[in-house]
Amino acid sequence: MSRKDTGESLLSEDGVKTRPQPHSEPHSRTSATTPAQTMTDKVRAAWIEVLGHDDFDDDTPFLEAGGHSLKATQVLIRLRRQLGVRLPNRLFFDHPTVRELAAAVERIAATSPIA
Repeated sequence: MSRKDTGESLLSEDGVKTRPQPHSEPHSRTSATTPAQTMTDKVRAAWIEVLGHDDFDDDTPFLEAGGHSLKATQVLIRLRRQLGVRLPNRLFFDHPTVRELAAAVERIAATSPIA
């Protein structure tokens, strides 16, 4: 196919006009090329910010990592603000590790209206 002078349509070899094909080039925006932060990453970041350290893994219970009820509330407030969803305080105590809390928050975020 050859492109007409206007550049808006394509002309096949038999003279039939066709629409140009959409560009298949990747977006140049940074967010399109960088992976999205996972819920586990978001929860872990909130724990680090509130606890003031990262000396725990994704299966360490919050209380063993140095947390307490006030700090748990602070983690939930950060996640609520970041995600825009309602998260009950009880959620933290039912899901005390980064991995468990991230899975629970992800389920709530997928079904919850914006807070």
